[in-house]
Amino acid sequence: MSPRVSASNNPGIPMIVSKATIEKQATEAAGKGQSINDACPYPFGTEAADHFKAVYLLALPREQTTREDATA
Repeated sequence: MSPRVSASNNPGIPMIVSKATIEKQATEAAGKGQSINDACPYPFGTEAADHFKAVYLLALPREQTTREDATA
């Protein structure tokens, strides 16, 4: 798997971004509670946007279910 992905929908203007950069951006955005749509700087449908969204969703804080919540 390549450490870089395409971040452009326009083949005439290629833009390559490292996965490490995307992962850092996504993790920080999830930790800050930003919405995925506001936080993702990459065009919809690009490899970079898909990777951002996957990492973002994995980085979201898990809601802690208390015993009280589970029985309600």
